[in-house]
Amino acid sequence: MSDKTILTIGIIAHVDAGKTSITESLLHYSGATTALGSVDKGSAITDDLAMEQRRGISIKASFVNFSWNNTLFQLVDTPGHIDFAAEVDRSLSILDAVILVVSAKEGVQAHTINLWESLVERKLPVLIFFNKIDRDGVDIESVFLDFQKDLGAKLFALNYPDLSIPQSPELVEFTNCENYIDSIILDNSMENLAECDEKFLEQYIDGEITNLEQVLEKGKHHIRSGTLYPALFGSAKLGLGITDLLDSISSLVPIQKSYYASVAAKVFKVQFDDKKGRLAYIKSYGRLLKSKDLIHSQDLDKDVKINQILKPKLGSLVQCSELHPGEIGVITTSELIRSGDVLGSENLTDKYSKISNAVLGVQVMAKDEKDYQKLGDALEILNIEDPKLDFKWFKDEKEFHLKILGPIQTEVLKENLLERWAIEAEFQTPKIIYKETPSQSAEGYVRYWMPKPCWAIMTFLVEPTSLGTGVLFTSKVRTSDISTKYINEVKRAIPWALKQGIHGYEVTDLSITLIEGSEHTDHSNPGDFLLATPMGVLRGLENAGTDLLEPMYAFEIKANQDLLGAISSDLNQMNAQIDSPVFDTDTFTISGRVSVANAMNYSIKFNATTSGKGRLKLSLDGYEQTNTTPDKIRSYKGVSPLNESQWILHMRGAFKADERC
Repeated sequence: MSDKTILTIGIIAHVDAGKTSITESLLHYSGATTALGSVDKGSAITDDLAMEQRRGISIKASFVNFSWNNTLFQLVDTPGHIDFAAEVDRSLSILDAVILVVSAKEGVQAHTINLWESLVERKLPVLIFFNKIDRDGVDIESVFLDFQKDLGAKLFALNYPDLSIPQSPELVEFTNCENYIDSIILDNSMENLAECDEKFLEQYIDGEITNLEQVLEKGKHHIRSGTLYPALFGSAKLGLGITDLLDSISSLVPIQKSYYASVAAKVFKVQFDDKKGRLAYIKSYGRLLKSKDLIHSQDLDKDVKINQILKPKLGSLVQCSELHPGEIGVITTSELIRSGDVLGSENLTDKYSKISNAVLGVQVMAKDEKDYQKLGDALEILNIEDPKLDFKWFKDEKEFHLKILGPIQTEVLKENLLERWAIEAEFQTPKIIYKETPSQSAEGYVRYWMPKPCWAIMTFLVEPTSLGTGVLFTSKVRTSDISTKYINEVKRAIPWALKQGIHGYEVTDLSITLIEGSEHTDHSNPGDFLLATPMGVLRGLENAGTDLLEPMYAFEIKANQDLLGAISSDLNQMNAQIDSPVFDTDTFTISGRVSVANAMNYSIKFNATTSGKGRLKLSLDGYEQTNTTPDKIRSYKGVSPLNESQWILHMRGAFKADERC
């Protein structure tokens, strides 16, 4: 293993661009498999779930290894549907580079833009593969130019698609493209290179580009430096461009030069196996890991023991004794390690923006009441596998609540519960998850001094702030009145206190100031201030009143100009904030903002209006104040700090919590 370069490559795309077919082709042409797996036939190695084979789409990220040119590639095949974007987010956190697949037939699609924005933010090396060049009606030049225009990227083509005989497309190596040098794709690639390279600019202007090998080397140099993006054309179905892709990723992706001398690993996925139990997928960034090693969990703040180390191999897991730096592996441990945990002392946290932002909530119920406990246990497991579900179990009301990204996700969750646990579950209609903010300034007073020993007396000033500011906390109390160690407990309790406000939603965009308070020399302890803070903060919010904030989408629409009237009418009916349209040949692009509530089901109507040929991109774009109506208000789940007697009994362990998170 040590003599091989190790690279972790992700393959991502808008749904149905052919990414899983490319993965299967890479495995086959690299010699990792003897037979070519097929998505249509249900024999794809990376789509091994029964529901993936039925639906013909990837639902979870899959991991396979293959070797090419003395490089071990750890390939991560990710879901393409936006409802499973959380899987993509987790995968992006451990990648060295990405293959972005674009259908040569459909071109840039809505989710392509979401993915691209995340790749640019992370500054990941990207290779673009234009797939399906064999499809009828492909206009490869337009797709190439539109990609650059829509995404602001400078491409350099590493091969050329000759589609002069549509039924028999051919690929021409760059160094053999003398007869195609004036084509739009190659000429534009040369122009992009000239903008990056002054010496080549002179040659380009003078028309002195006869040595294509030199041009290619210059192009590769600027690809490695990140000023140009490599583009390849091909067809996974026909096996075209796959070896070009293998050669390109092995020669153009920067190599990880060094790893930490100490233990350093990132947990990016957790999955439950019927036989092996909890499996923690990790990527090692430090020294050699061995089974039975003790490693420090930053989330748990304790050492955990590695019981077993497993490695992905063609859709299965094989046991091994060690994990080398740069390798992806799976560990088993008796501790409750979660996705996002960092093992070791290094800072490997992922702080980038996420593609997946859930703004819909859904209640889940068991069809058979006897499955209530079983359903709760199953949802807890699913929540560990996908923390974005943010599962809440409200035991007093016997309710289960999840956050979701879209309707396809609920269908898959329903199938998952049936297949893995034999539970028939019902999902209610998804509802918008609002937030709250104070309507005005007010004070909240709390006196917790009975039954002794306890003492925490505080007055909080709650004030609204501008949209998007989040939560601000300051203390104006002298340390002679409340010690620093107790103030720290107040700070720790603030986020917890704001999880549910007066109308049942998380509270944000406010300033909380501790303006008065006192401790007792004999009776006060840190837990008193932790207990009392939610009572004082919620009392302040009750006195101030709260307004609801609704989530907003930023939208971008691209469609044929003939549809401008119909689409504008739809946007007006949704009370959207609309910018002026921008026209380009026979298409228009229009942007703006619209509430999630009004646009939640618009994609279905949009696809019908445009016959599937338009592009609608929706991305979460903050919150705006909305009317507070009875249908939007939720009851407080669990024990409310405003019910002070019950809250104190609950916090002091006099009875079980009504809410289990």
